Amino acid sequence: MTKNEFLKLMNFPAEWELWGMYPDELFDTQMSRHRPGHEDGSEHDRNGAFQWWIRKSPSKDQLSKLLKLTYLDPDSHMANDVRDRLRRAENYDKELEVGLNTGR
Repeated sequence: MTKNEFLKLMNFPAEWELWGMYPDELFDTQMSRHRPGHEDGSEHDRNGAFQWWIRKSPSKDQLSKLLKLTYLDPDSHMANDVRDRLRRAENYDKELEVGLNTGR
């Protein structure tokens, strides 16, 4: 399965790839654990992608993109939890959310 096929199957917003936030290393990790039927709980894989980034101590620019991605995610409950975690990240700054258009 290609990266784009996986992203679509798991309901990742296209911006993950467009903004360079789904590197091959993350794809390889998630694909190695993927089993048919996991798409039924795709929010777990998307949450895993956010957690992968949080463990990497993302830069302020990366945190900005991750915050925006939470607002694009189809699972608002999971996205709210991720935003709380992102706000505790080392490089988080309240300025990251000023003017952030949630679209919701």
